[in-house]
Amino acid sequence: MTGKTCKTLLTIIGFALASVGVAEDEAISAVSAKPLQAMQRLAPLAGEWDMTVHMSADDGQTWNASPAQAVSLEYGHKGFMLEEKPATLDGPGFHMHTWLTYDQYREVYRKAALDDVWGIFDLYEGSIQGDRLVLTNLAAGTYFPLGDGAWRGFRLTIELKSDERWIWIDKTDDDGASWQPAFKVQYLRRAG
Repeated sequence: MTGKTCKTLLTIIGFALASVGVAEDEAISAVSAKPLQAMQRLAPLAGEWDMTVHMSADDGQTWNASPAQAVSLEYGHKGFMLEEKPATLDGPGFHMHTWLTYDQYREVYRKAALDDVWGIFDLYEGSIQGDRLVLTNLAAGTYFPLGDGAWRGFRLTIELKSDERWIWIDKTDDDGASWQPAFKVQYLRRAG
């Protein structure tokens, strides 16, 4: 093979590879459209927040608030994930690190949550209902042990609002047959 023939062949291969790359980029964009659009529905959650957790030991009759904590929610992984992380792990109470994604093939949002006390990697699935994202850990079975063979599941109802919003966390000890209030979490957008 002459030098000129080799150069021509390499040029043809280069153009072929470049055109395959364009086709792959277009295919990736088409495949990415649905989950990216679903994740954009969560845009009101992104930003810097002061978060206050309220806990109820009597099924929502009375509430005890913990001190406010600074948290941030940021898009990552090219917009396919919304990550919530505390500004610090210091201070009273437990601190959560969470990741929200959308599974376009099963048409569910998923939330993974890891706390700094029990170390349980909790998994939730659900959908947007009106102006709220509603998720449970029932399908994943990532229940919290209560002792004596009893297990507790949770349902998260997340308001999709921009400057002040709430997450209501209900508990179930009977696999979702009944739900009782356990936590409510207030988020206030930080100025600046």
